[in-house]
Amino acid sequence: MRWMIVPVLAICAATASADDRAIESEGLVDRPVAEAWAMWTTVEGLSFFAPSGLIELEPGGRYEVWFAPDNPEGMRGSEGTHILAMQDQRFLSVTWALPPYMPEVRDHLTHLTIRFEPVGEDQTRISIRHDGWGEGGQWDDAHAYFEPNWAAIIELMQPGAAANAAE
Repeated sequence: MRWMIVPVLAICAATASADDRAIESEGLVDRPVAEAWAMWTTVEGLSFFAPSGLIELEPGGRYEVWFAPDNPEGMRGSEGTHILAMQDQRFLSVTWALPPYMPEVRDHLTHLTIRFEPVGEDQTRISIRHDGWGEGGQWDDAHAYFEPNWAAIIELMQPGAAANAAE
């Protein structure tokens, strides 16, 4: 019996290790929840951190964020990604593509969940969780790339932040 427990514990430890690789960022944004929601659910709203995209706001709909819209297809940004689940002004869960210059991991989609919590009438707490990471090689490179970026993107949601970043 004792020998059967060891493999089960090893499996549990491996699962815990994968969970530890999730990237989590949170911040308070000076915008009402409806406005913060629109920043993530409309192409116009996405302009605070990407010039273009394609959003079909329904489960299974396309959710593509194009950081380089003039590049050839497959090199624009988060392409081939979809909405997994959503609840109006509460959360948005999507698949997320890794950078085009990382071919080892480009075809693997990760998961991104953005949560919206109203704090009074004019503020929203934004929580981002990015998980589904492998380990080693370009997985580690991609993880290191995104780790600081989600907090920076939450900061860009502040009124006037995008204009200040451009200066």
